[in-house]
Amino acid sequence: MQIAVELAGVTCKFIYHVLDTVGSCWHWKLDPYKLSDIRECDLLVNLTAKDSNKEDFSRENCLVFTQSTGFFQHQIFFHQDNKTIWKYVRNRSEKLYLNYKINPEWNQISLLDDNTQSAGFLAFEYIGQIIPGVLLKHNILTFHGVLMEYHGQGIIISAKSGTGKTTHARLWRDFNQALIINGDRSTVCIKNGVWMGFGLPWSGTSGEQINRSVPVKALVVLERNEQNEAHCITGLEAFGAVFPHLQYPIWDKKMAIQAISNLEQFLSVIPIIRLSCRPDLEGVSVLKKVLEKL
Repeated sequence: MQIAVELAGVTCKFIYHVLDTVGSCWHWKLDPYKLSDIRECDLLVNLTAKDSNKEDFSRENCLVFTQSTGFFQHQIFFHQDNKTIWKYVRNRSEKLYLNYKINPEWNQISLLDDNTQSAGFLAFEYIGQIIPGVLLKHNILTFHGVLMEYHGQGIIISAKSGTGKTTHARLWRDFNQALIINGDRSTVCIKNGVWMGFGLPWSGTSGEQINRSVPVKALVVLERNEQNEAHCITGLEAFGAVFPHLQYPIWDKKMAIQAISNLEQFLSVIPIIRLSCRPDLEGVSVLKKVLEKL
Protein backbone atom coordinates (compact mmCIF):
# COMPACT_ATOMS: atom_id res chain seq x y z
CA MET A 1 0.00 0.00 0.00
CA GLN A 2 1.13 3.58 -0.64
CA ILE A 3 0.34 6.94 0.90
CA ALA A 4 1.56 10.36 -0.26
CA VAL A 5 2.04 13.11 2.29
CA GLU A 6 3.52 16.58 2.53
CA LEU A 7 5.98 17.26 5.38
CA ALA A 8 7.17 20.87 5.77
CA GLY A 9 6.64 21.36 2.03
CA VAL A 10 8.44 18.14 1.05
CA THR A 11 6.30 15.61 -0.86
CA CYS A 12 6.88 12.08 0.47
CA LYS A 13 5.60 8.67 -0.54
CA PHE A 14 5.42 5.88 2.05
CA ILE A 15 5.20 2.24 0.96
CA TYR A 16 4.21 -0.37 3.53
CA HIS A 17 2.67 -3.81 3.98
CA VAL A 18 -1.05 -4.38 3.53
CA LEU A 19 -1.37 -7.97 4.75
CA ASP A 20 -0.27 -7.33 8.34
CA THR A 21 -1.10 -4.75 11.01
CA VAL A 22 1.51 -2.15 9.99
CA GLY A 23 -1.01 0.37 8.71
CA SER A 24 -3.25 0.19 11.76
CA CYS A 25 -0.69 1.36 14.33
CA TRP A 26 0.96 4.38 12.72
CA HIS A 27 -1.03 5.24 9.59
CA TRP A 28 -3.15 7.72 11.57
CA LYS A 29 -0.04 9.84 12.22
CA LEU A 30 0.37 10.50 8.50
CA ASP A 31 -3.32 10.97 7.77
CA PRO A 32 -3.42 14.74 8.55
CA TYR A 33 -0.54 15.26 6.09
CA LYS A 34 -2.07 13.13 3.33
CA LEU A 35 -2.24 14.40 -0.23
CA SER A 36 -5.26 13.67 -2.39
CA ASP A 37 -3.18 11.94 -5.04
CA ILE A 38 0.23 10.24 -5.32
CA ARG A 39 2.34 12.43 -7.55
CA GLU A 40 6.04 12.74 -8.20
CA CYS A 41 7.68 12.78 -4.78
CA ASP A 42 10.78 14.32 -3.19
CA LEU A 43 11.23 11.38 -0.81
CA LEU A 44 10.39 7.69 -1.11
CA VAL A 45 10.20 5.73 2.17
CA ASN A 46 9.88 1.98 1.72
CA LEU A 47 8.87 0.30 4.98
CA THR A 48 8.42 -3.10 3.35
CA ALA A 49 11.38 -4.79 5.05
CA LYS A 50 13.68 -6.71 2.75
CA ASP A 51 16.03 -9.58 3.51
CA SER A 52 19.33 -7.71 3.95
CA ASN A 53 21.25 -10.91 3.18
CA LYS A 54 20.29 -10.37 -0.43
CA GLU A 55 22.27 -7.14 -0.33
CA ASP A 56 25.34 -7.88 1.76
CA PHE A 57 26.84 -4.55 2.84
CA SER A 58 28.93 -5.94 5.68
CA ARG A 59 32.25 -6.19 3.86
CA GLU A 60 32.10 -2.78 2.20
CA ASN A 61 30.79 -0.77 5.15
CA CYS A 62 32.82 1.79 7.05
CA LEU A 63 31.59 2.74 10.52
CA VAL A 64 31.54 6.56 10.74
CA PHE A 65 29.40 7.30 13.80
CA THR A 66 27.96 5.65 16.90
CA GLN A 67 25.77 7.08 19.64
CA SER A 68 24.39 5.28 22.68
CA THR A 69 20.93 6.12 23.98
CA GLY A 70 20.21 4.09 27.08
CA PHE A 71 20.20 0.39 26.23
CA PHE A 72 20.48 0.99 22.48
CA GLN A 73 22.93 2.39 19.99
CA HIS A 74 22.69 4.18 16.65
CA GLN A 75 25.32 2.97 14.18
CA ILE A 76 26.00 4.80 10.92
CA PHE A 77 28.02 3.23 8.11
CA PHE A 78 29.15 4.52 4.73
CA HIS A 79 28.99 2.03 1.89
CA GLN A 80 31.52 2.14 -0.95
CA ASP A 81 28.83 3.26 -3.42
CA ASN A 82 28.01 6.27 -1.20
CA LYS A 83 24.91 4.78 0.38
CA THR A 84 24.35 5.28 4.10
CA ILE A 85 23.51 2.26 6.26
CA TRP A 86 21.75 3.19 9.50
CA LYS A 87 21.37 0.56 12.23
CA TYR A 88 19.65 0.49 15.60
CA VAL A 89 21.17 -2.18 17.83
CA ARG A 90 21.16 -3.38 21.44
CA ASN A 91 24.22 -2.11 23.31
CA ARG A 92 25.49 -5.27 25.02
CA SER A 93 24.26 -8.05 22.79
CA GLU A 94 24.60 -6.00 19.56
CA LYS A 95 21.32 -7.52 18.43
CA LEU A 96 20.10 -5.76 15.29
CA TYR A 97 16.64 -4.24 15.72
CA LEU A 98 16.31 -1.92 12.73
CA ASN A 99 18.39 -1.51 9.61
CA TYR A 100 17.90 1.12 6.89
CA LYS A 101 19.58 2.02 3.63
CA ILE A 102 19.66 5.67 2.47
CA ASN A 103 20.71 6.55 -1.06
CA PRO A 104 23.41 9.22 -1.73
CA GLU A 105 20.82 11.91 -2.55
CA TRP A 106 18.89 11.28 0.70
CA ASN A 107 15.63 10.97 -1.22
CA GLN A 108 15.12 7.22 -0.76
CA ILE A 109 14.96 5.37 2.57
CA SER A 110 14.58 1.59 2.51
CA LEU A 111 13.94 -0.61 5.53
CA LEU A 112 16.19 -3.69 5.26
CA ASP A 113 15.47 -5.37 8.62
CA ASP A 114 12.82 -5.02 11.30
CA ASN A 115 13.36 -7.35 14.25
CA THR A 116 11.33 -5.30 16.74
CA GLN A 117 8.12 -7.36 16.55
CA SER A 118 6.20 -4.08 16.76
CA ALA A 119 4.10 -4.51 13.60
CA GLY A 120 6.00 -1.72 11.90
CA PHE A 121 5.38 0.90 14.59
CA LEU A 122 9.02 1.31 15.69
CA ALA A 123 10.23 1.15 12.10
CA PHE A 124 8.03 4.14 11.31
CA GLU A 125 8.89 6.03 14.51
CA TYR A 126 12.62 5.62 13.87
CA ILE A 127 12.27 7.45 10.56
CA GLY A 128 12.05 10.53 12.79
CA GLN A 129 15.77 10.06 13.51
CA ILE A 130 16.61 10.08 9.79
CA ILE A 131 14.21 12.78 8.58
CA PRO A 132 16.33 15.82 9.67
CA GLY A 133 18.95 14.87 7.05
CA VAL A 134 16.26 14.53 4.39
CA LEU A 135 14.77 17.91 5.26
CA LEU A 136 18.19 19.56 5.34
CA LYS A 137 18.62 18.62 1.68
CA HIS A 138 15.63 20.94 1.11
CA ASN A 139 17.12 23.73 3.28
CA ILE A 140 14.79 22.89 6.16
CA LEU A 141 16.27 23.03 9.66
CA THR A 142 15.20 20.72 12.47
CA PHE A 143 15.59 21.67 16.13
CA HIS A 144 15.11 19.52 19.19
CA GLY A 145 12.48 21.69 20.79
CA VAL A 146 8.80 22.41 21.23
CA LEU A 147 7.06 24.40 18.50
CA MET A 148 4.05 26.28 19.82
CA GLU A 149 1.77 28.97 18.45
CA TYR A 150 0.80 32.01 20.51
CA HIS A 151 -1.34 34.82 19.04
CA GLY A 152 -0.65 33.56 15.53
CA GLN A 153 3.13 33.46 15.90
CA GLY A 154 5.49 30.55 16.40
CA ILE A 155 7.76 30.19 19.41
CA ILE A 156 10.38 27.45 19.60
CA ILE A 157 11.50 26.32 23.05
CA SER A 158 14.73 24.33 23.01
CA ALA A 159 16.53 22.80 25.97
CA LYS A 160 18.47 19.75 27.03
CA SER A 161 16.32 16.70 27.67
CA GLY A 162 14.88 16.79 31.18
CA THR A 163 15.40 20.53 31.62
CA GLY A 164 11.71 21.42 31.49
CA LYS A 165 10.85 22.65 27.99
CA THR A 166 7.74 20.46 27.85
CA THR A 167 6.58 21.65 31.28
CA HIS A 168 7.13 25.28 30.28
CA ALA A 169 5.28 24.86 26.97
CA ARG A 170 2.33 23.24 28.71
CA LEU A 171 2.10 26.17 31.09
CA TRP A 172 1.69 28.37 28.03
CA ARG A 173 -0.92 25.96 26.70
CA ASP A 174 -2.90 25.54 29.93
CA PHE A 175 -2.87 29.15 31.15
CA ASN A 176 -2.30 31.27 28.01
CA GLN A 177 -4.19 29.34 25.31
CA ALA A 178 -1.05 28.59 23.31
CA LEU A 179 -1.22 25.74 20.81
CA ILE A 180 1.52 23.10 20.86
CA ILE A 181 2.19 22.18 17.23
CA ASN A 182 4.91 19.67 18.08
CA GLY A 183 6.05 18.72 21.56
CA ASP A 184 9.54 17.57 20.65
CA ARG A 185 10.68 18.74 17.23
CA SER A 186 10.59 22.03 15.36
CA THR A 187 11.22 22.31 11.62
CA VAL A 188 11.75 25.69 10.00
CA CYS A 189 12.45 27.07 6.53
CA ILE A 190 11.97 30.21 4.49
CA LYS A 191 8.69 30.47 2.60
CA ASN A 192 8.05 33.67 0.60
CA GLY A 193 10.73 35.48 2.57
CA VAL A 194 9.37 34.44 6.01
CA TRP A 195 10.80 31.83 8.37
CA MET A 196 7.98 29.35 8.94
CA GLY A 197 7.68 26.56 11.50
CA PHE A 198 5.98 23.28 10.57
CA GLY A 199 4.47 20.34 12.37
CA LEU A 200 5.74 16.79 11.85
CA PRO A 201 4.24 13.35 12.59
CA TRP A 202 7.18 12.55 14.93
CA SER A 203 7.02 14.12 18.37
CA GLY A 204 9.12 11.92 20.67
CA THR A 205 7.40 10.87 23.87
CA SER A 206 5.29 14.05 24.04
CA GLY A 207 2.52 12.68 21.81
CA GLU A 208 1.72 16.25 20.74
CA GLN A 209 1.70 16.90 17.00
CA ILE A 210 -0.46 18.92 14.62
CA ASN A 211 -0.26 19.45 10.87
CA ARG A 212 0.07 23.21 10.99
CA SER A 213 2.50 25.96 9.98
CA VAL A 214 3.17 29.29 11.64
CA PRO A 215 5.55 32.25 11.15
CA VAL A 216 8.38 32.02 13.67
CA LYS A 217 8.69 34.93 16.09
CA ALA A 218 11.56 33.73 18.31
CA LEU A 219 13.58 30.76 19.50
CA VAL A 220 13.95 30.38 23.26
CA VAL A 221 16.83 28.49 24.85
CA LEU A 222 15.58 27.36 28.26
CA GLU A 223 17.81 26.67 31.26
CA ARG A 224 16.75 25.58 34.73
CA ASN A 225 17.41 28.21 37.43
CA GLU A 226 16.06 29.29 40.80
CA GLN A 227 15.53 32.80 39.43
CA ASN A 228 13.24 33.67 36.53
CA GLU A 229 14.92 35.93 33.98
CA ALA A 230 15.04 36.27 30.21
CA HIS A 231 16.98 38.38 27.73
CA CYS A 232 17.85 38.41 24.03
CA ILE A 233 21.25 37.14 22.94
CA THR A 234 23.09 37.64 19.65
CA GLY A 235 26.26 36.74 17.78
CA LEU A 236 28.46 33.93 19.01
CA GLU A 237 26.46 33.65 22.23
CA ALA A 238 23.28 32.97 20.25
CA PHE A 239 25.04 30.52 17.93
CA GLY A 240 26.58 28.65 20.85
CA ALA A 241 23.23 28.43 22.63
CA VAL A 242 21.20 27.23 19.62
CA PHE A 243 23.65 25.01 17.75
CA PRO A 244 23.54 22.07 20.24
CA HIS A 245 19.78 21.77 19.58
CA LEU A 246 20.16 21.57 15.80
CA GLN A 247 19.62 18.07 14.37
CA TYR A 248 21.59 17.07 11.27
CA PRO A 249 23.94 14.25 10.13
CA ILE A 250 27.02 15.40 12.06
CA TRP A 251 29.20 12.70 10.47
CA ASP A 252 28.69 14.18 6.97
CA LYS A 253 30.95 17.20 6.43
CA LYS A 254 29.01 18.66 3.49
CA MET A 255 25.69 18.41 5.27
CA ALA A 256 27.20 19.84 8.47
CA ILE A 257 28.43 22.87 6.52
CA GLN A 258 24.98 23.29 4.96
CA ALA A 259 23.32 23.07 8.39
CA ILE A 260 25.61 25.75 9.82
CA SER A 261 25.05 28.02 6.81
CA ASN A 262 21.26 27.71 7.11
CA LEU A 263 21.45 28.25 10.85
CA GLU A 264 23.42 31.48 10.34
CA GLN A 265 20.65 32.72 8.05
CA PHE A 266 18.08 31.83 10.68
CA LEU A 267 20.00 33.62 13.44
CA SER A 268 20.37 36.75 11.32
CA VAL A 269 16.57 37.17 11.27
CA ILE A 270 14.99 35.36 14.23
CA PRO A 271 15.51 36.72 17.77
CA ILE A 272 17.08 34.30 20.24
CA ILE A 273 16.09 34.50 23.91
CA ARG A 274 17.90 32.91 26.82
CA LEU A 275 15.39 31.97 29.51
CA SER A 276 16.53 30.93 32.98
CA CYS A 277 13.52 29.86 34.97
CA ARG A 278 11.73 27.71 37.46
CA PRO A 279 8.87 25.49 36.21
CA ASP A 280 6.19 27.99 37.25
CA LEU A 281 3.90 30.65 35.82
CA GLU A 282 6.25 33.50 36.72
CA GLY A 283 8.72 32.08 34.20
CA VAL A 284 6.01 32.32 31.55
CA SER A 285 5.32 35.94 32.48
CA VAL A 286 9.00 36.85 32.34
CA LEU A 287 9.35 35.38 28.85
CA LYS A 288 6.12 36.99 27.68
CA LYS A 289 7.43 40.47 28.57
CA VAL A 290 10.52 39.94 26.43
CA LEU A 291 8.45 38.58 23.52
CA GLU A 292 6.14 41.60 23.65
CA LYS A 293 9.12 43.90 23.03
CA LEU A 294 10.17 42.13 19.83
